[in-house]
Amino acid sequence: MTYETIKLVVDGRGVARLTLARPDVHNAMNGTMWAELLDAARRLDADTSVRVVVLSGEGASFCAGGDLRYQQAQSASSIEDRRREAEKFSFLLKTLDNLGKPLIGRINGSAYAGGFSLISVTDLAIGAEGAKFAITEARLGLVPAVMLPYVVRRVGVTQARRLFLTARVFSAAEAVDFGLLDRAVPPPDLDAVVEEEVGLVLKCGPAALRTIKGLIAAAAENGIGVPEELTVGNVVSMWDSPEGKEGILSYLEKRKPSWAT
Repeated sequence: MTYETIKLVVDGRGVARLTLARPDVHNAMNGTMWAELLDAARRLDADTSVRVVVLSGEGASFCAGGDLRYQQAQSASSIEDRRREAEKFSFLLKTLDNLGKPLIGRINGSAYAGGFSLISVTDLAIGAEGAKFAITEARLGLVPAVMLPYVVRRVGVTQARRLFLTARVFSAAEAVDFGLLDRAVPPPDLDAVVEEEVGLVLKCGPAALRTIKGLIAAAAENGIGVPEELTVGNVVSMWDSPEGKEGILSYLEKRKPSWAT
């Protein structure tokens, strides 16, 4: 499929690179981008050849948030149309958050407002030193409602209150302290560090990773009260699964498992 606002490339290892591609407006998101990202995420989730997804931006910025000209135009739409547009963003964040394979953020530059939320649904994020971050909606009298639960989960309630209610701009180093980024590295090192993480993922069983992501979500919701059909049940299934058998056998035979590159 041809996209207008994003780029999608999958290499021979199953590494998908999903790139926001509106550099002239710092990759600001509009309804078209939301719809295209949602379509791409669903395709990647269903594609068993894809092992890991790297999310990044084209140009100097990662994402400036929502396109304000697009948002301004929504005031002339009916409430039903406005709801349909807002639901695109909601569905996008849910789909990225529930992606059945690791989602790595390659945060190549600054991220504001809605761009912050895209980082919040990655499994891990590596950012370029020098990038700036802020949740700026309140300055414009806007409410970042769709993204808020994901950001609160990522940085915690205390930091969320500070960042949402002051709209302060902060550095990549602070983003690491807050838990938004896992690492901040010099821009020339960004690709190499992301590739290190990709390489680690490619050593892991794809089916195991999908199951683990589901279990993490269940644990976040239920704590130690995760139903036994998910905990004990998955162990029972694992021992007899093709991937589980291959993983154990490869260890005993002192070789790489079939999925490792």
